[in-house]
Amino acid sequence: MRSSIPQEERLEIKKKTHRSMMYLGIFSIVMLFLGFSSGYIVSSAYNTWVSITLPEAFYASAITIVLSSITFFIALRLAKKGNFKVLPIMMIITLVLGFLFVKFQFDGWNTLMDKKMHFVDAVKVKGLLNQEDVEYGKDFKIFHKGDELKYVDGKFYDIRDEYNSNSIEPYLDADNTASSWLYAMTGLHLLHLLAGIISLIVVTIKSLAKRYNENDIVGIQVSSIYWHFLDFLWLYLLFLLYYIG
Repeated sequence: MRSSIPQEERLEIKKKTHRSMMYLGIFSIVMLFLGFSSGYIVSSAYNTWVSITLPEAFYASAITIVLSSITFFIALRLAKKGNFKVLPIMMIITLVLGFLFVKFQFDGWNTLMDKKMHFVDAVKVKGLLNQEDVEYGKDFKIFHKGDELKYVDGKFYDIRDEYNSNSIEPYLDADNTASSWLYAMTGLHLLHLLAGIISLIVVTIKSLAKRYNENDIVGIQVSSIYWHFLDFLWLYLLFLLYYIG
């Protein structure tokens, strides 16, 4: 039995339903990351905190995901204007950039592991200081009760202590919890991004199969909302990790 609801009304219901579900999902993700962010900020106030220099690959991934948001925005604009010939091209570019983001993410993690900074860190703060391929001030810094320390001739001083008159003894047997937080938050973002890539694949396949028309681009719209959200979420995480360390 055919539905008595007009097609235009069915499409409007579909659009509102899918968008509402997407916004609800985004809200739950935001609350999750706010919880992680709070824990991260509180942990950074501990007596001894390792501030990790972020790998360059993380910044490259930021550029990549911003570019992917731009290409997805163009793709959606094309769909709204009924230009479904160029749409698949823009979606393929967006998808490639999405995979490139994942590649940079793993490159960043590999750089951290080369510096002996792991998710479950077996190398204590003291161990980082003794690593030949890890340089204090370049790869990491140590904060003591929220104050940055400089490392001079085997001793620590407050960075504001111009003449190195009063040495400070941070707890060097502490775990590098900053490393664990970094992997946890970036890994959680990547997990959600993989769901975004799946949606990109679906939209790309449907655009190639010409499954969209001017009256029904709900799938593209909902996928773009989620992808743009992942973009802003990554920029937020980079800001947090950079300034909190």
